[in-house]
Amino acid sequence: MIVTHLDAKALGYCNAGLRRWFPRDGVTFDVFRQQGVTTDWLRATGDAMAIRLAEYVEQSGIQAIQGANE
Repeated sequence: MIVTHLDAKALGYCNAGLRRWFPRDGVTFDVFRQQGVTTDWLRATGDAMAIRLAEYVEQSGIQAIQGANE
């Protein structure tokens, strides 16, 4: 699942905090803003806030799918 910069902003994350995760594994902050990253990539950072963001996006995706099926 892809996580975007807008997802991070929805959780109230600031750019200064987000930049701590980059660069990592060839991914820069600019790449994240333009293309997003996977939830697996976020988890691999080991950062608690990154993991929370991954969980938020996955949960939001599950809720969207459930809503569409009702």
